[in-house]
Amino acid sequence: YLSENQRTIVDTLDSFGYDEAAQLVNGCTYPEWKKRHMKKATDEQLERYNASKSLHATHNKELLATRSQKVNYQHETATTKPSQAAAAQICVPNQQNSLLSDVCCQEVDAIAPSAAETKPLSGHKVLRPPTGSTKLTIGILTVSDRAAANAYESGDLSGPMVESTIRRIIDSFNASFKDQDLVVNNFVKDIVPDEKAQIEEMLLRWSGKASRQGDSSNVCNLIFTTGGTGFSPRDVTPEATISILDRECRGLMSWASIELTSKQPLATLSRAAAGVCDKTIIINLPGNPAGAAQVAELLFPIILHAIEG
Repeated sequence: YLSENQRTIVDTLDSFGYDEAAQLVNGCTYPEWKKRHMKKATDEQLERYNASKSLHATHNKELLATRSQKVNYQHETATTKPSQAAAAQICVPNQQNSLLSDVCCQEVDAIAPSAAETKPLSGHKVLRPPTGSTKLTIGILTVSDRAAANAYESGDLSGPMVESTIRRIIDSFNASFKDQDLVVNNFVKDIVPDEKAQIEEMLLRWSGKASRQGDSSNVCNLIFTTGGTGFSPRDVTPEATISILDRECRGLMSWASIELTSKQPLATLSRAAAGVCDKTIIINLPGNPAGAAQVAELLFPIILHAIEG
C-alpha cells in the first residue's frame, strides 16, 4: 500500500521522460547540446565506431518511455487528491530531437553545427607553434588493467585516439604556418596495468633515466599517459608520475581543468599530474578516449613551446 504522498512521487517519476532528464542534466535540449559540443565524425572515427558496435549501449524505447500522464499539482492542496482534469497529455519524445536514436543517440548529419557555428574548444586561443624545425619522439602509455589484459573486444581506444589527435594538430599546423616544420620521428606506445611500479618503470625508461644499455631510440620529448586519474583505489597514475618527476607543473593541469570545466563540469574530478622528468615532459590524460583527445588538443600547442625551450 502506498500513501497519497508516495503515490504522487511515483506518478511524477512515471511521467518524467528520458529527454526531460537529459535536459535537466545538460542544462539545455539534446539538439542544442549536440550543436555546442559535437562535430561530424571523421572517416577514421566512424571506422572505429563500426568496429566496436558489439560494445555499444542500446536504448530500450519501451523501457525509457513515460509510463503515465503528466499531472499538474500546482493548484492542488496537500489533502486533495489530484484531479483527472489536471492531467496533461502523455509526454512522447519527439523522435527527430529525441535522445533515443542511433549513432551517439542521434545521426550526426541531422544536428551537426555549421562551419559558422563551430568554435574552438572552450573558446580558448590556440598558440601558434614555434618557428623552425621541431622533431619529436612522443610516448603514449595506456594505463588500464582491462586493456593490459586484452579484455576489450575493440582493443585500446584511448591511446590511438591521442595519437590521431596529435597527428591532426601537426598536419594543421604544418599546413597553416610556413615558417615551421613539426615532425614526429616516432610514436612509442605501450599498455600497462594500474600498477604503480610498472607505470614508474615505463616513464623512467621513456624519459631516458632507466634506458636499457645502448638503447636510446625510445627516449621521448613528450609522454602522454591515459587512464588511472580518477578516485578508484586502482587509479594510481598521478602518484606514479609525481614520484618520478624532477619538477611538477601544477599550473598546466589547473588551467586545463578550468578550460574543460566550462564544457564538462566532471573534468574537475580529474587528479591528473604533469611535469618534467630529466628533459621529458609527462602529462596525464583521462582514460576516456574523447576526454583524452580533448585534453591533448588543449595542451599540445602549449607544450611545444616548453619542448623548444
